[in-house]
Amino acid sequence: MKFKTILACIVKILNSLNVLKREHKNKSEKIFEQYLNSNRFRGKWIYELPVAGKSRKLDYSLDYNGQKCFFEVKELRKKGNEPTKRPAWIDPYTGLRDEINEARKQCKQFKDYSCSLVVFNIDDRQARLDPQTVLGAMLGNLGISMDINVAEGKAVEGTERTVFLSGGKMIDAKRKQPQNTTISAIVVLEEFLDNVEIERAFREEERRQGRKFTATEAWQNREDLQKKYSVNSVPRVVVIENPFARKPLPEGLFVGPFDERWRWVKEGGEVEKVFVGNKLEELEELKNKE
Repeated sequence: MKFKTILACIVKILNSLNVLKREHKNKSEKIFEQYLNSNRFRGKWIYELPVAGKSRKLDYSLDYNGQKCFFEVKELRKKGNEPTKRPAWIDPYTGLRDEINEARKQCKQFKDYSCSLVVFNIDDRQARLDPQTVLGAMLGNLGISMDINVAEGKAVEGTERTVFLSGGKMIDAKRKQPQNTTISAIVVLEEFLDNVEIERAFREEERRQGRKFTATEAWQNREDLQKKYSVNSVPRVVVIENPFARKPLPEGLFVGPFDERWRWVKEGGEVEKVFVGNKLEELEELKNKE
């Protein structure tokens, strides 16, 4: 009887601790859990899993095909000195680079695992989380390079190309060698509007009338359709791979209907989209349809 009573008390305490954990999670963690649960990972992830031999706990562990992957979730917040009353130069990299530095320290003990940084922008208006700028934070500030005709003293037309300059957190600027190889990828977490049904209906109405709507007609038509179809906000991720990762993020992970995955191809120096979810692909086709 005593054993059963003690066991019941332990279960009650553990349940209480889980409730406290849930209550103290920030917005980004709650949205990440919503994403995981809605993309076939319910029951496959653990919050702050203790790992033998590690003094640190990372935010999330996820079992995928027998492989354990870890994720550290960070929020981007407005900086205290942000100008609000006048035009000003912005720095799209600093906030993200600060979080990369923090994640590098926290993932240091997890070199044998795939370990990724998940970022969610709360109110950092300077941050830019498009794939190219995220790669800029990783590999160096975005710049433009071009060939020069020395004899004529001018740029060769058509040779302009995007390059990564200095400041990247995955490159040692002095040695020109990879660093931060423990971080597998930066995973941009977003709340995305699922308005596929509206775009389908909109294009169907254009087809029925046999013409393209004017800008005013298109705005009015979409507004009317919003009363008929629901527009849901869904969590989605955009994965930007670390090209120097020791343990890459498995390719089968994070392939939800609105997800994307981007990769820098070292050989050609190009940034490529290597995955797009089926519903996002349909939405883009509908919006770009002539």
